[in-house]
Order: sequence, then C-alpha cells, then structure tokens
Amino acid sequence: MSASGDLGYTFGSNEISLNNAVGVRTTTKGKYVTIWRKQADGSWKVVVEIANGDAPPAPAATPEP
Repeated sequence: MSASGDLGYTFGSNEISLNNAVGVRTTTKGKYVTIWRKQADGSWKVVVEIANGDAPPAPAATPEP
C-alpha cells in the first residue's frame, strides 16, 4: 500500500489448467504482479497487470552408455 493509501499491489504464483485445441489438458505455472488504484467511490481498479510463465523443467539427463 502506498503512503497516500490510493495505490496497492498484489503478487504471487499461479497455475492454470486448460484443454488445448485437441482436448488434451495442459497446465502452466507462473507468477504475477497487479497494481491497484483506489477510486473515488472507494472501490479498487486494476491499473497494471503483468504475468509470465515459469520456464519448463529441464529434460532429465540420460545416462551415457
């Protein structure tokens, strides 16, 4: 929260699961930050939102023959 009390932010991690174009369920994980501004009527409105996906895990190493 800002010192003036009219700006605030939220941040965190997210996980979104959706069916892709062929119906296979896919899940992505990521992070987000949202900036909020207090309106004259006391409600809060999103001013800026940014999100990104985490990098996929590295493939497992295969043992050398």
